[in-house]
Amino acid sequence: MNINDMEKKKVRAIISRSKTGFTIMIEGFDWAVSYGDTIEEAKHDFEKFPQEYIATSLEAGKAIPPELNNGYLEFEYVYDLSGFFAHYNFISPTKIARRMGINTSLMRQYALGSTYVGSSKKKQIETEIHNIGKELLAVSF
Repeated sequence: MNINDMEKKKVRAIISRSKTGFTIMIEGFDWAVSYGDTIEEAKHDFEKFPQEYIATSLEAGKAIPPELNNGYLEFEYVYDLSGFFAHYNFISPTKIARRMGINTSLMRQYALGSTYVGSSKKKQIETEIHNIGKELLAVSF
């Protein structure tokens, strides 16, 4: 099959906070990671990753993981909480926690990426952030 005939495989690319900036990795694949001081730098590096990995694998005579779909990928960028709060650092995790009635210290730990966030708690936080966005969209001056 010709690569031009292939359908792009959609994969989730998770943006996280790092000590020096941001990391991005393909969901479920720890080995597919890029770094950057900014999200834009990390994305630029990340989008080159599949082709570079494939070229290196072919040179080394290694098999190409089927998950890479021969490099024909479409990335859906999503944040984990640490990446979100690092990128949108003007949004206060403490104040969001207060709005939601949850422990402020725990929310700060989520924002730092130092504590695991369960899927239901992530959904609650995401919903609250979306609610804030809707409130902001309704603002007029």
